[in-house]
Amino acid sequence: MTGEPMPPDDPMRRSGARWCVDHNRWECSKRTKQRTNCHGSAVVGTDRCRMHGGRSSSILKAVGEANLLAWSTDAGDQALPALDPGRVVMDQLRLAVMRADLLGQLLREQLAGDDEHGLVGLSYAAGRDGARVETGEAVRGLAGLEASWRDRVVRFAKTAHDMGIAEQHVRLEQERAQLVVAAFMSALDVGGLLPDVRTLMIDRFLAGLEPVAGEVGMAGGA
Repeated sequence: MTGEPMPPDDPMRRSGARWCVDHNRWECSKRTKQRTNCHGSAVVGTDRCRMHGGRSSSILKAVGEANLLAWSTDAGDQALPALDPGRVVMDQLRLAVMRADLLGQLLREQLAGDDEHGLVGLSYAAGRDGARVETGEAVRGLAGLEASWRDRVVRFAKTAHDMGIAEQHVRLEQERAQLVVAAFMSALDVGGLLPDVRTLMIDRFLAGLEPVAGEVGMAGGA
């Protein structure tokens, strides 16, 4: 079986992965113990499959995403400097910290208020007679969002470390992001805004974190 030739503008050309005409895909550049080509699919943006990646799948995928975004700028506007994969990962880390910290603050405010069940809520389903029946508890939206962004912070911090970025630089990026969120929340508190206006300001702040060049696949949740 002969596959179609790879597109001439395929960014994976830069990854070091091997194009397999039999399987019509980019495959791992490593060789097996039998000294034959590994035919595992290369993780997008890298030259390794998940078995030969040498790191967790989530870290390998994050590195690949950073590589793809960095390579895409090379082929774009020549007036713009090409992005560095490490810088892309640090940008994603900063955004994840800002989102997680802001959502965490909102969750703490919710728990300190009248809603003592801010972390969980009852889940329901329709019974045989059509009436609503309690089925258990489920993590509420705010708590779930905060947890998912905390997971992203860990993921990109590990990715940065895996890419050789010094720990102090990673920690400094996190601290800077936390300071931005703290300053924003302090400004809201001093402003004495009505609840609806305050909510609108927070929504706009979160939305403003999305259209950033270094963010890959982050907008819209997990």
